[in-house]
Amino acid sequence: MIETKAFSLTKENYYKIVLLTRFKKSWWLYLIMILIAIFNLPKFGNDSFSTFFIIFSFAYPFIISIYLYFWTGSKDHKPIFSKTTLSFNNEYLLFKRAGNESKLVANSIQKAVSKNNYWLIYIAKNQFIYVPKQIFYNVNDLEAFSKLIKQNL
Repeated sequence: MIETKAFSLTKENYYKIVLLTRFKKSWWLYLIMILIAIFNLPKFGNDSFSTFFIIFSFAYPFIISIYLYFWTGSKDHKPIFSKTTLSFNNEYLLFKRAGNESKLVANSIQKAVSKNNYWLIYIAKNQFIYVPKQIFYNVNDLEAFSKLIKQNL
């Protein structure tokens, strides 16, 4: 059983992850809205629908950003910001957080996204576990975790 240092997800990191994931999935929607708004700019002020659509199209990405900022900082998400330790072997991942233990069978990982400083381990379509890469005591532990993730995808 390999253990790691304690880690926690900050509200700022969580907001960045959720915001980037949202915009990455829906970039085409924002692009279409902006293009249609630009196309309708000559009608701005003349037609009430075009005026509303132009304002809405330019404001929507900012509204979503503000909404996600407050959503990620809500009290409902408080448990995910607490200190967590990870222990793992070839069969499962064990997360200890605030006196609770969660055991995740390694083959139940649906997807793992590797970024420069962390992994996002998806256990459901929109549910992920944040695992920073600097929590491992040595390079061998980091490689063992990486191998475990890759072999169970």
